[in-house]
Amino acid sequence: MRDIAGLALVMATLGQVGLCTSVLLARAPRTRAYLPLAVFFIASGVISAGPAVATFLPALETHFIAATLPAYLLLGPMLWLYVEGLTSETPWRFQQRHIRHVVLFGLGLFAMALTISLSLEHRTQIFIEGVEVKTAFASGLMIYLFLLILGWVAQSGYYLIRVFHRLSTYRQRLKDLFASNDQRELQWLTSLVIVIGGVWLLSFAMVVSDNFFAHPLLSHRAGAMMSLVLVWSLGLWGLRQKPGFEGRYLDDAPSPQSSAPLETPVADAAPDNEPDASDQKYQHSALGDEQSRRIAGKIDAAMSRDELYLDPALSLHRLAAHIAVSPNYISQTLNETIGASFFDYVNQKRIEAAKPQVISGEATILAVALNVGFNARSSFYKAFKRETGQTPSEYRMTHGAQQNA
Repeated sequence: MRDIAGLALVMATLGQVGLCTSVLLARAPRTRAYLPLAVFFIASGVISAGPAVATFLPALETHFIAATLPAYLLLGPMLWLYVEGLTSETPWRFQQRHIRHVVLFGLGLFAMALTISLSLEHRTQIFIEGVEVKTAFASGLMIYLFLLILGWVAQSGYYLIRVFHRLSTYRQRLKDLFASNDQRELQWLTSLVIVIGGVWLLSFAMVVSDNFFAHPLLSHRAGAMMSLVLVWSLGLWGLRQKPGFEGRYLDDAPSPQSSAPLETPVADAAPDNEPDASDQKYQHSALGDEQSRRIAGKIDAAMSRDELYLDPALSLHRLAAHIAVSPNYISQTLNETIGASFFDYVNQKRIEAAKPQVISGEATILAVALNVGFNARSSFYKAFKRETGQTPSEYRMTHGAQQNA
């Protein structure tokens, strides 16, 4: 008798996959970074659909089983391409260089074709009944499938490592470009990738347990619940998340009303669509010490006199437009002359402005945070504790007592 509860979980997962995929595909023509996530959902749906196919389309059960391995081989590459799209500093699109990421998937499709070429009797014996078929073709196919499974394990580990490294580099880059990163840091994705890695490891253990020890590591119901939670979580966050640099060039372009010439000598000029070139520690920069000090003075004036730090949406490019200096030169001045990233420098100014308001106690902590340019209470608390070593409440008590004394 079929597990009704397990089947219900599978159907719920497939419904979630269908909803998320349709929404992502509708958004993909405008934001192509959503396309790999849509493919990831489709592959997850194929992997999860086993009980539903066995119940409603039993004649296609062996065909479905043959399709699960290529689906597994799509998960890692699509997760990587999705993360690459979210963290790309230019609008992401699929390019010829991305084809290498689906080579293993192509080998999986070949394995699927070989599997389907077996007779129905042999497919049923191998994949449904677990009976060994002693023919040269079947034996060779099983070795090939086993090697692909090992390839999937290595592939998964490789892409998980690349994802973590990419997210780490991306967050550091955010600090060079933006003063508020609450909606850009992708902390949820880091947590979810850890969970995905655990699920993939457990899936491999289940395959080994089922095939070599004839003992399931988890019940089908538990596996279905795990798939539903994973798909639901990724859909919940993935549908809301925009690429981290989206709108950067449109919003931060220098104002045409500015009459001051942009301070950007030819030796350092770099097109915005190649921002990573400015990250090579300014090896080819023509910025001299005197010019750097002059730019540092302009930055300080923009913060102290114009109070530019009060803008919650302040970015490196907006500051560049305000003082008419190349963004690359501002970044170099901040890092080499002032000794802080753009993010840290602006938030230092915000915390200095917040201290008197915190001590006075005339406004709530949230109101103080909003007054000085933060757009979230949590980010204000984090920055305040980093700068002062105390929470706002502790700082108010300490310095308020000193003033009273």
